[in-house]
Amino acid sequence: MTQSSPSRPLSRTLRYLAPNAVTSLSMICSVMAVQASLRGQIVEGCWWIAYSTLTDKLDGYVARKLNASSPLGVQMDSLADLLNYGFCPAAIVYGFFHSHPELGWSTGLSGIALSLICAAYTLCAALRLARFNVSVGSPDFFFGIPTTFSGGFHAMAIVTLCKYGNPAWTMGQTYPGWRLLGDMRLDAIMPYYPLVLLLFGYLMVSSWRMPKFGKLKVRVLNRMTMAMLAVGYGLAMLQLAPEFLIFGGVLYLPVIALAHFFWTPKERPEPFFPA
Repeated sequence: MTQSSPSRPLSRTLRYLAPNAVTSLSMICSVMAVQASLRGQIVEGCWWIAYSTLTDKLDGYVARKLNASSPLGVQMDSLADLLNYGFCPAAIVYGFFHSHPELGWSTGLSGIALSLICAAYTLCAALRLARFNVSVGSPDFFFGIPTTFSGGFHAMAIVTLCKYGNPAWTMGQTYPGWRLLGDMRLDAIMPYYPLVLLLFGYLMVSSWRMPKFGKLKVRVLNRMTMAMLAVGYGLAMLQLAPEFLIFGGVLYLPVIALAHFFWTPKERPEPFFPA
């Protein structure tokens, strides 16, 4: 006769369930983002992606505090990142530009290009996450920009461009909070935005070394970036001032370049495929 395994204590089950429940909330955010975009509510869809950036950090914090990290949790977190920051931005960009022919991406060769760009971005996010999962990694920097940074940037960039663009693009949708750019109009930038999506796809799978937040060599920059990150999270939760978040993201791009060339060891990531 086989001896039955001892039952797992309920407290242990709940301890491991807690971080996975937070990750599940992140996945729900991606579902809500897609549903909103299918209803044509592009702004709401982007804010759901912004909400997921909070749960993305929270599940790791809960796992560390409860000492409840597990292989299942790691895989769920990676899948949630792919949904929120790989699939959702590409789906929202495709849906928005396909439904606005005046932006020049809905028909003919441009329509095909839009499909390929969105597909390429999602594949780049998947490759970035897979490489991260199998790499030893450095405690101080990432290879390629994280999917969280990329997905959050795109969500807030679309909201900002719509906020300061043609009101017909988001008829019936509102933008609470301040207009930090006043009466500035950004209509002329929107038709080129799919190219920005393509650029970030490359940056995710590139060998560029991006310092982790709080790991910069310059103490003042560390404090500034951490402060802007904290303010940014607060503004995102209240749906206020997406332009501030974009401002912070754009400012961090030259910091990445400085870190790559001057502040990090000249290392390269492991190849995607065995030699």
